[in-house]
Amino acid sequence: MKIITFILTLFIVQISIAQSYTIDELYIELSGNATDDNFSNNTYFNTLDSCSVSWQIISDSIPDGWLYSVCFPNCYVPGVTSGTSTFPTNSQQYLNCHIYPNSIPGEGTVKMEITTNNSLKDTVTWTGTSINNLSIAPNVKASPSKIKNIYNIEGKKVKTILPNQVFIIEYENGKTEKRLMHPQLY
Repeated sequence: MKIITFILTLFIVQISIAQSYTIDELYIELSGNATDDNFSNNTYFNTLDSCSVSWQIISDSIPDGWLYSVCFPNCYVPGVTSGTSTFPTNSQQYLNCHIYPNSIPGEGTVKMEITTNNSLKDTVTWTGTSINNLSIAPNVKASPSKIKNIYNIEGKKVKTILPNQVFIIEYENGKTEKRLMHPQLY
């Protein structure tokens, strides 16, 4: 009887502390030109049960002159570094960081700590890269037309590209090629 009581107690404890949410990605990269107004990238906070959530920016290391803002689930103005929300069961919440480079090239990191149901903690990290200009490494073999789409190496269409990574370029004339993207600093 003691063994059954012990196993039942363990089962109840396991259920009571089970995680009631998931976060799609904890490490997110974003990039853009320094002259862009802003660039962003997001992930999602997915609830399995209703959740009480608080968040705060626990660190940032960004170049002087940069600003950032977050959306979780609402978008906040730059300077807001904490918030709270309650999310319903089986919902997907937008979790985003915007970088405002203000024409300053560089790299920076923003870390957000999320506390769920006053006990479970996760850290989401955004690493942003802002450069003066992005160009495609020249390829003398190709005579492509205008670029139609750019995909990452996994085949996902991208809006922003990171320097020194391989991307697949789709041209309007139907040709495709794999290219290494290089930053050009002026």
